Amino acid sequence: MQPLTMMPVHPFQKETRAMSAMSGADPKRDHFQRRNRQFSIGATLVILAIGAIMAVTLVAMLLQGSVMRVQAITRVALIWSPALFYLWALWTLRGLFQTLARGGPSFQPAVTRALAKVGWALTLGSVASLVMGPIQMMVLQHRMTGWFASFNVPALTLGVVGLALIVLAHMFRRAARVEAVLDGFI
Repeated sequence: MQPLTMMPVHPFQKETRAMSAMSGADPKRDHFQRRNRQFSIGATLVILAIGAIMAVTLVAMLLQGSVMRVQAITRVALIWSPALFYLWALWTLRGLFQTLARGGPSFQPAVTRALAKVGWALTLGSVASLVMGPIQMMVLQHRMTGWFASFNVPALTLGVVGLALIVLAHMFRRAARVEAVLDGFI
């Protein structure tokens, strides 16, 4: 049986570790900040993709000449109304990721405000989805269905997650106040 040996460390890694130790850099904090920069870029790409799809849809409607018809405007408004709330949530998350990438993990007011905004956006988007589903069927397909016919589990789930984020934001605000009081004692 061979003895366990350590993997060789590249000289550059030794130098980087030594510099981090001397500068007081925290590798976990650096990783957290780097990850949040990546999340910010990801959120930006998702927002851009949704915006591009919306723009292509509007251009297609324009080219077909149907953009000025009341039915087309109604259809787009009904279909996109929940998406506007979800875009608000994504935009807020993008800002949150940027804030965390600059400052690291904390209870700063920007973080708690962002959590509350995302919570409200998800809750309102889910309400819009739940309300607009039956209205879309009634207006666009000219038939009436019961509420159970458009039971939307993802929208219900997002609504509950939104409410949970609102509660968490409130708890984080309280934790920040307690932290500030405790810091005054130390």
